[in-house]
Amino acid sequence: MKTTRGERVSGAAALMVFCIFAMLVFSVILLGAGAYKNIVEATRGGSEERLCLSYIWTTVKNNDEAGSVYIDTFAGSPALFVSETYGEGAYYTIIYHHNGWVCELFAEAGFDFSPDYGERITKTQTLGFEQLEDGNIIATCGETSVFISPRGSG
Repeated sequence: MKTTRGERVSGAAALMVFCIFAMLVFSVILLGAGAYKNIVEATRGGSEERLCLSYIWTTVKNNDEAGSVYIDTFAGSPALFVSETYGEGAYYTIIYHHNGWVCELFAEAGFDFSPDYGERITKTQTLGFEQLEDGNIIATCGETSVFISPRGSG
């Protein structure tokens, strides 16, 4: 069977249209994947900050007694201390930032512990605490902050 020049040209044209269509589809898929990746990264960063601050707020509110929540230094950085009494012993829950992680350490008062002993809670670049004159606390994780009003604060 012989093919004519017109059949070859129309076959080549159809193949070229198919290739162009396939390239456009592939380009749209790549652009969509890149946009999706950017959205997921932006959402993840914000959710980790909210998780961090929610954890801190919940820890304070669940263990909140007048005068038991304060800011002090632990491992060279500001840390949140929640003091508790069990029986005749005094204990601290310490929330601090160490090696890119928000960590929690439950320790008996009077003992020095390495920040490496703490339990890692969530990853974050920064964690900061500020205690206001009236006893209220501002906790900052990344670019997000929360205002915490412990019992006994003004």
